[in-house]
Amino acid sequence: MVTHVRRWIVSKKDKKKLIETIKSLYGVELVTRNDKVEIVVENDATLFIVNGMPAFIEIEEKIVPHLKFLLKSGYDWLPSIVVDQGAVMPIARGADLMRPGIVRISRDFNKGDVVIIVEPSKLLPLAVHEALYNSAEIEKMDKGKVTRSLHHLRDKYWRLAENL
Repeated sequence: MVTHVRRWIVSKKDKKKLIETIKSLYGVELVTRNDKVEIVVENDATLFIVNGMPAFIEIEEKIVPHLKFLLKSGYDWLPSIVVDQGAVMPIARGADLMRPGIVRISRDFNKGDVVIIVEPSKLLPLAVHEALYNSAEIEKMDKGKVTRSLHHLRDKYWRLAENL
């Protein structure tokens, strides 16, 4: 497969739209008017670079945080799920989260929300998932798939950021 990488600085209009989208999705201002925002596109992977840092990715018309951004700046503005040690490797490789692997849920969230999957020892983010149920429903479940993987370590979005 031939890869073609395109990179450009976003216009003021597109930056304003991105700022509004992120604020409406996550309730916090993570990008400002003064930030330098670039877009990098490789095949079907779209990455937003903010002040030189891979910050957000576009997946299925959603804007979700990049793991490198979460590792550097934290994720306390998002709901997180701590998984047990047995779930760490499968999640890091892109698996969806099954209910038995959950140790703790940080706070309430709704079906469809972006949640961060976190390893148990240092609470480092492993993956960005979409909730298939709200947090109250997940708490009551004993088994089944509860989140769907959107972005994980060493996926195409991670590799694209590594190659910049």
